[in-house]
Amino acid sequence: MKSLIYGLQFYLLNFIISYFPSQSLRKIILKILGMKIGSNSAVYGKFEIRNPWKISIGKNTSIGHRATFDGRGGILIGNNVNISSEVMIWTWQHDYNSEFFKITSAPVIIKDYSWISARAILLPGVTVAEGCVIAAGAVLTKSTEPYSIYAGVPAKKIGERSKTLSYNPVEGIIPFI
Repeated sequence: MKSLIYGLQFYLLNFIISYFPSQSLRKIILKILGMKIGSNSAVYGKFEIRNPWKISIGKNTSIGHRATFDGRGGILIGNNVNISSEVMIWTWQHDYNSEFFKITSAPVIIKDYSWISARAILLPGVTVAEGCVIAAGAVLTKSTEPYSIYAGVPAKKIGERSKTLSYNPVEGIIPFI
């Protein structure tokens, strides 16, 4: 019963924080809850974040509206990463062959200069290599190769990306969104 009450309290707190009209305020509260957020990073609203103390976000990284971060298994996001709106990152899942529907867990790692496009889904244990693009709506079930483009369900490599990246996806972002 205690864990249910704690879970409900945390869910309500998460919901309230995600609707604050200020990115600065959202980031301060997420940091108080244990999330590591690098300088000049943006966290847009209406998110769902589980176990923020197991999530680390690098500098100059943008997290889009309505993102879902399942931090229970750990999430590590590098620098200059763009995570678009409605992206889901899962670190826990059920073993469909388990007699008791056992939960399995593995961290998700997203390296520098990656772009996870709108509504993409990353499953437990994947590493998005440096400079990768995961296309809109893709479901990433396996780790990627550096500077590659992945699309589809399940996501497959469809192209290459320039290796000379030096952008800042947060540049010009308005802090009250």
